[in-house]
Amino acid sequence: MSQNNSVVHTMAANGNSSTMPVERESPLIFFVNGKKVVDPTPDPECTLLTYLRDKLRLCGTKLGCGEGGCGACTVMLSRVDRATNSVKHLAVNACLMPVCAMHGCAVTTIEGIGSTRTRLHPVQERLAKAHGSQCGFCTPGIVMSMYALLRSMPQPSMKDLEVAFQGNLCRCTGYRPILEGYKTFTKEFSCAMGDKCCKLNGNKRPNGENEDDKLFEKSEFLPFDPSQEPIFPPELHLNSQYDAENLLFKGPRSTWHRPVELLDLLKLKAENPHGKIIVGNTEVGVEMKFKQFLYNVHINPIKVPELNEIRELDDSILFGSAVTLMDIDEYLRERIEKLPEHETRFFRCAVKMLHYFAGKQIRNVASLGGNIMTGSPISDMNPILTAACAKLKVCSLVDGEVQTRDVHMGPGFFTGYRKNTILPHEVLVGIYFPKSTKDQHFVAFKQARRRDDDIAIVNAVLNVTFEPNTNIIKHIYMAFGGMAPITIMAPKTSQIMAKQKWNRVLVERVTESLCAELPLAPSAPGGMIAYRRSLVVSLFFKAYLAISQELIKAGIIEDDAIPERELSGAETFHTPILKSAQLFERVCAEQPICDPIGRPKVHASALKQATGEAIYCDDIPRHENELYLALVLSTKAHAKLLSIDASEALKQPGVHAFFSSKDLSDYENKVGTVFHDEEVFASETVYCQGQVIGAIVAESQVLAQRAARLVHIKYEELSPVIVTIEQAIAHKSYFPDYPTYIEKGDVTKAFAEADHVYEGSCRMGGQEHFYLETHA
Repeated sequence: MSQNNSVVHTMAANGNSSTMPVERESPLIFFVNGKKVVDPTPDPECTLLTYLRDKLRLCGTKLGCGEGGCGACTVMLSRVDRATNSVKHLAVNACLMPVCAMHGCAVTTIEGIGSTRTRLHPVQERLAKAHGSQCGFCTPGIVMSMYALLRSMPQPSMKDLEVAFQGNLCRCTGYRPILEGYKTFTKEFSCAMGDKCCKLNGNKRPNGENEDDKLFEKSEFLPFDPSQEPIFPPELHLNSQYDAENLLFKGPRSTWHRPVELLDLLKLKAENPHGKIIVGNTEVGVEMKFKQFLYNVHINPIKVPELNEIRELDDSILFGSAVTLMDIDEYLRERIEKLPEHETRFFRCAVKMLHYFAGKQIRNVASLGGNIMTGSPISDMNPILTAACAKLKVCSLVDGEVQTRDVHMGPGFFTGYRKNTILPHEVLVGIYFPKSTKDQHFVAFKQARRRDDDIAIVNAVLNVTFEPNTNIIKHIYMAFGGMAPITIMAPKTSQIMAKQKWNRVLVERVTESLCAELPLAPSAPGGMIAYRRSLVVSLFFKAYLAISQELIKAGIIEDDAIPERELSGAETFHTPILKSAQLFERVCAEQPICDPIGRPKVHASALKQATGEAIYCDDIPRHENELYLALVLSTKAHAKLLSIDASEALKQPGVHAFFSSKDLSDYENKVGTVFHDEEVFASETVYCQGQVIGAIVAESQVLAQRAARLVHIKYEELSPVIVTIEQAIAHKSYFPDYPTYIEKGDVTKAFAEADHVYEGSCRMGGQEHFYLETHA
């Protein structure tokens, strides 16, 4: 199905402007830990995390990765659902959430639930006493993820618990003590060792020594009573005006609009075709922070009814483009339970993939419409929608009239890297999830470096429709992520498969065709070329096994069509039930109570870490008139410095100075641990990308970093370029005193007498981590 087969509907816009809310500049109003915050001039570029830490000095919420991946910045966002008149509590990443989006909401941080000076909340106490905190930098985020879960679900299951922590990383504990402490809140809490429990088998080790059966005593924990939690601010709950008025916030460089009606939204998009529509800010926030993109117009449509609609039709379910991924997930799960199995195969496929879509903090606020319009080539959901040729509802305002057209994802929808056929002045309003038919099968697989909270290496989705009650393919759509700059389909291979039987012979033909149709250039971003190409074939075979088993269950093909040893190939990983234990010796009865040796003790900082009171370097209060220094770094790996021009940077308001090697003597510019053979600021030549060339001093971190990017440097690149060992040998680029040998014994004789000699080479690339240790 082609996207060109679009249907256009037109209706006149209501010209009576008096019936529409008027957009006016107004103060930002929200609550933090029960206290009202009113800001007359909020900055649309400011995140909630920056606001909490810099303006409100609530430093318990930490800045880790800054892109929603580690969860150290997790806070609880509470807002009223006017449709049901209920309050929703959500764990969100404060590092991505714009503070302007907080209007009419309540935010709870780690400081707002308990402290060592007053009373610890059970969530804080159990984590600390279960030894779930070590360096403590991730601890406030983990506490708030658990707190938000309990506010929504007073007695969660272990599955709920694990989903809640998908977006939280801990580099110290290995998660065992965290889950041990928090499973005491769950309905299944019992000994994780099952029939091997020491309570059933005694506390004796094989050598007869005593062994303790627990690191903490559950009965000593404070009870959790949901009725004692702080209430949602009545002012926000009772006053619907917070959600009913158009908002306008003007910052130094950008403007924030929040329309509440579709017509207002379409007018804004018509006037600002390149304005960014923001729902969860999970993509735009990363672009602004790490790619330094500047968007002058931000449009937040979360109060437009049409974009938040969920409506079931005869052949599909319509989701508004601003409906969050978690809301889609919950609604689909509900319908899967009630609709016939054959109608929900696409829904099951989507739910399965949503489980692995980022972390829960992201899914709580991110929208499917944003995911489609972002058009990432490694999106988890776009291949599913592309393979389904999902229908999209698109609206625009043309000559005062609202025009609506239907666009289909599938062949031709994505036109280039992060580009599609939806025009700049148009707005994606809704996405239709199709109901599948009896002879239709959907399967989707994702391969990533880790199972949860990670981007895909390759995605594969198959949508196959068979002739009724046969294994003859009527038509098939296959979509892949990670194999091109866009979500790509395989039309040639699909054409080969049409009218063919679903069997082993077809698998061989498809394997050859996919390899030819999806070639990946050696220079493709992301690397791992051979691995990614092999994944396409592997995931197709996995899909073949999965669909074949469905056909076997339906009695369409023989039971032995798939060899028994291959049956497990269709299975995907399922998180096992938590089973863990830590063994330690119990001290003898005669040991004095004041002697701590051998006793499990809560470490000294645990309670402060669990309450956000522990102070790290970035939490230290600033001095009056304190300035911030940002480094100017080399963008070349090996080059001669011709000139450094900081004049434009120094013109910026709030910038005080620029320093380089010219401001230091030769002696002062030398540094080193033993031999002072490195430069503080590169003076003539840079030897690596990222080498320090200078420093900007300004009144804030944002200003300093922004000014540092305005320092213009001219380079002369030097030759030869030496990157590999082979190039170094060719150019005789050796370290001093080369060659140096360290030998013991007769090496030649040892090799000659060895039974086997293995020769080869191994190359290891770099690794990328979310570093938390440097913060802690």
